[in-house]
Amino acid sequence: MKKNLFYLFALICSMSLFTACSDDDDDKVVCPVPQTEFTVATGLNLTYNGGAMLGKKVTFTPDASDATKATLVLAGNLDLSGILTRETASGSFGAGVFPGSPVVTLPVTLNIQGDECSFSGTSETDYCTFDYAGKVTASSLKLDLTNVALKNSALSGTTWAPTPLNFNSDYTEEPIHLIWESNKEVEVIPGLISMPIQSILLLTLRMPLIDAGGDDKVNVEEMLCSVVHDITLGADGNIAAVYVDAAQGGTSVVKTPANVAQYVVLRDTQMKVYLNLDAIIANVKRLGSSTKAIDMSEILSQAVTSLLPLVTDGVPLTYEKNEGKLKVYLNTDLLLPLMKNIVAPLFSDEEFVNMLIEAMKADPDFGSMAGMAEGMLKGLPEIINETTRLEVGLNLTAAK
Repeated sequence: MKKNLFYLFALICSMSLFTACSDDDDDKVVCPVPQTEFTVATGLNLTYNGGAMLGKKVTFTPDASDATKATLVLAGNLDLSGILTRETASGSFGAGVFPGSPVVTLPVTLNIQGDECSFSGTSETDYCTFDYAGKVTASSLKLDLTNVALKNSALSGTTWAPTPLNFNSDYTEEPIHLIWESNKEVEVIPGLISMPIQSILLLTLRMPLIDAGGDDKVNVEEMLCSVVHDITLGADGNIAAVYVDAAQGGTSVVKTPANVAQYVVLRDTQMKVYLNLDAIIANVKRLGSSTKAIDMSEILSQAVTSLLPLVTDGVPLTYEKNEGKLKVYLNTDLLLPLMKNIVAPLFSDEEFVNMLIEAMKADPDFGSMAGMAEGMLKGLPEIINETTRLEVGLNLTAAK
């Protein structure tokens, strides 16, 4: 009898245990959102210090063992399928959400309410600190990045304007920084007269060849100063420019949208700039569709392939800051390989060079320079191969 009571008691306890386990299973928290890659086309709403950010993707991955945990992976999402071959364009490219970090992995703690999860917190990358808050469902992700600030603030919050061309200073002050030293000179008159390519380019920059309204003409450097009003290097890594919108008759002053260009200071004299190339690529493609003399799509594909690492990893720049002056330029280490890999082969194409020469001859402003330009254009591949120093950039002055 006692044995029977014992078995009955054990059965009751076992049933109670299984019932409790069943209740626990019913109450188990489950993340309602599966692993999902979000882009603008698939429900991503991403902001960076209040400004919309396009051309990015965020991948949401819930934790397999803890429903209240998840990971966000933030990366670029530049679509190159219309430019590169299908094999080369597979995958995604582009600068990351945060300057200096192509990919950022962000662990988050979820607050689950029905089909929606929310999260918030503070984090950092190698170059930035930031706050974040967001909401995610199976079909959408809203992510707001706020209080983004660069850790290295050497240039943060500074505003610069192109240094005006000073005709009375023997050109010691000018907006364009250009140094091009090559062992091969341009044959202006073959066998008789040759000149350094830097001298020819500086002469061209300073010739009044651009219509400024009426009978007035200005040179390239004067036009640069009239178009670009100022450039601000923000504390959050954004670069903003105020410029004259030539599309509106050259009278409307506009500011670049937020999150189009970013930067980080790596160390003294070294920085990187990150560009959103969506609009730039679209414009180049329209240009190519109107050019019949050469295959612009092939040239563009070659250029983008060579430049792709700079798109994702940033464009390295050298800068020199001193007493209200800032010089920023691309240096030889970056420019010379690009010139040898892209420009030299392009100008080795006789059809392409002849097209440029004929276009110059047909232009009333540039026709007089066609003779000099012909020797430079045809000799450019050899000039590039003999180049020892090449720097191109801007001379800027602190804006008042």
